[in-house]
Amino acid sequence: MANRQVTTVPRIFDDEFEPLADELLRSYFSNADGGSSGFTGSHFETLSGVWDAAETSNVITAGDLAAVSCLSVNIPGRAAVRILQSQADEITALLAAMPNVTKPLWATADEDLTSKSAAAQELWKLLRSGGDGMGPVTTSKLMARKRAHLIPIYDTVVASALKRSNSAGFWATVRPLMQAEVDGLPLHSRLANSAARVGLPKAVTPLRVFDVVVWYSHNPRQRSSVDAIQERLIENGMMKKRWRPS
Repeated sequence: MANRQVTTVPRIFDDEFEPLADELLRSYFSNADGGSSGFTGSHFETLSGVWDAAETSNVITAGDLAAVSCLSVNIPGRAAVRILQSQADEITALLAAMPNVTKPLWATADEDLTSKSAAAQELWKLLRSGGDGMGPVTTSKLMARKRAHLIPIYDTVVASALKRSNSAGFWATVRPLMQAEVDGLPLHSRLANSAARVGLPKAVTPLRVFDVVVWYSHNPRQRSSVDAIQERLIENGMMKKRWRPS
């Protein structure tokens, strides 16, 4: 996870496409109040309690596993038993040794995240150690549920958008993106501003906004929905030209 490959900020976050990014967020989280529209991922931060609840911040619970299932992955039964029972104490110790729930990725030192001895690295390896279906996508989503300010979600759509072929170095790739200036403002601030404009709850972090917007805009299965949203924005004079994935 320590690869330093340079990646540029996706153009979807440029000023001229800001209305589209906002509308994609609004669409994605449209059923956060329990309705039937939108995506089940809108419940990832809040199902079975908010992700940063103090009493469970260093414990992986059955509720966390259920929340992860909202992101279209399955934690197999054997992995669930291992995580909730046989390795629970070790997992709790590693979570307690990691930066707390308020520490963001862009303000975290190497030794606390990407060095081989970092607790985050040790937890990544432990969660994947069972040979029971905990691949990099599922593992990243479970870790993001426990440290949503710190751990970016890895999946194949986002990886492809960032020109990454695998999960190696993903944290080290996303961190400088959060720090990069886009039209005079750090990306993490732009993401937070987007969440505020859309009216998302505080539980939705800048990293999650990044994940949702990049995934939605670059996912071939969502292309027709994205195009329809763009057409509406252009017709209403809110955007001047169409965005296309590069």
